Amino acid sequence: MDRKKFLKYLGLGSAVATLPSALLACSSEAKEGFVLPQNAFTQPLVFPEEIRANDFELVAESTQKTLAGDAPSDIYTLNGALPSPTIRIKRGQSLNINFQNRITQESILHWHGLIVPPAMDGHPKDAVQPGQNYNYRFNVDQRAGTYWYHPHPDQLTGPQVYRGLGGFFIVEDDEEQALGLPSGDRELPLIVQDKQFNSSGQLTYNIGRMDRMMGFFGNTLLVNGRPAPYHKVSTNWHRLRLLNGSNARILDFSFSDGHAFHVIGGDGGLLEQPHEISSVMLAPGERADLLVDFSRYEKGQKVRMQAEAQNGGGGMMDMMDGNRNGGMMDMMDGNRNGGMMNGRQSRRGMQGMMGDRDRRGSTSGGEADILEFRIAKEKQEEFELPGRLAKRSYPDASAADRSRRINLTMEMMQGPAINGKFFEMMRVDQKVPQGALEVWEFTNNTMMPMPHPMHIHATQFNVLERSGGELSPHERGWKDTVLVGAGETVRVLTKFDAPKGLYVFHCHNLEHEDNGMMANFEIT
Repeated sequence: MDRKKFLKYLGLGSAVATLPSALLACSSEAKEGFVLPQNAFTQPLVFPEEIRANDFELVAESTQKTLAGDAPSDIYTLNGALPSPTIRIKRGQSLNINFQNRITQESILHWHGLIVPPAMDGHPKDAVQPGQNYNYRFNVDQRAGTYWYHPHPDQLTGPQVYRGLGGFFIVEDDEEQALGLPSGDRELPLIVQDKQFNSSGQLTYNIGRMDRMMGFFGNTLLVNGRPAPYHKVSTNWHRLRLLNGSNARILDFSFSDGHAFHVIGGDGGLLEQPHEISSVMLAPGERADLLVDFSRYEKGQKVRMQAEAQNGGGGMMDMMDGNRNGGMMDMMDGNRNGGMMNGRQSRRGMQGMMGDRDRRGSTSGGEADILEFRIAKEKQEEFELPGRLAKRSYPDASAADRSRRINLTMEMMQGPAINGKFFEMMRVDQKVPQGALEVWEFTNNTMMPMPHPMHIHATQFNVLERSGGELSPHERGWKDTVLVGAGETVRVLTKFDAPKGLYVFHCHNLEHEDNGMMANFEIT
């Protein structure tokens, strides 16, 4: 059974909530679970500005910008840009980055997928207060690949990523450049995120108890910060660097006409060979490197990329969705220090059990056209798809020094946890000898259909197997984030060669992470 069918079998692609009629009236097209604005596919796709320097600043600031509708939204930017700048660097180079925190919350940056010293990794304990700076100095010794960076403060990662902080970190090397892959205007970095907008078009993040338990789901999909943009392409091969930058939403990407494409890489760089596919499913934090041949189209034609939601509430969540008042919901106190929700303190306090549910996107199901490609030019450059992409040598699981079982649990009325514990800043949950080769076995024992994309800092790993079905093509290379479905066990193999010190692993559903589904491991 393939991954998409497996998740639907578990109820992760059904039971779509109904959007409010007032919100649907604002859209030119609406499919279950998502809204398209009236001006869909009239705005051009924008791309992040690129930083190719080795010494630079990243300044986080608060500002306002109109994203959907006519009303401006409160957002965060890095260097005044949305999306945040793309950092592009050659393997072996060193970086000196001065992060300046000019927002009203503490913050720190994590370099997702990079292997750097612990003081450079963006551990929550290193978060700096508003008005303070943090200096990063590290060498980039990574395979070429599509990595990214984003905030990582304890309990505040979700809102900061949601409001705009986070961008691509692209590493290049000689092996990849020798392939002559599409570049320049035929290389498209695409960050896709679901956002919640009210009827005025303002971005909202009114998080309640159930959002912290299930994740925050939006009603509109943005590509590089814009809803339903268009992009003009030629009848050439194009490279799409695709990142699911959503807080919680799992998305399955395809083309509106069923056009097949090739996946050439995943989280940690190129695969050994390309794989032809018709869709690719990415959990939050995952990336896929794609090659798309537009030569099958003629000038003047259009084709759209679409995304189908694979997140699920189901069961208990379907009973709770909708009405914020009455019944079981009144019994649940939003502060984790009191009532049935006794537990870890939330810094944001109670803002309504269900958040702004009358404007909320569905937790499951739904699809939308997210990006329109317009064929504007005839083919200009020849490109032949390589049969071989990269030489990869993976360790042998039989040589592993040990195996660890990581149980993803649901603590009653408090939310998902790791091995029954919520995150504590300095508690060491796992000790790993430097250089150890280990199998980590993630088992999802949460009590409802709740998938968890698990991310391990300071390493890249190989996915050995998953009990829920075969590996997807993009999972067959180096990875740093892997989706673990409800009731599923996923085994990964990794070697801990990073410098000694304290790192974290966690669920990349950002509300789960902020609510304590994170743990420390120390390389000793």
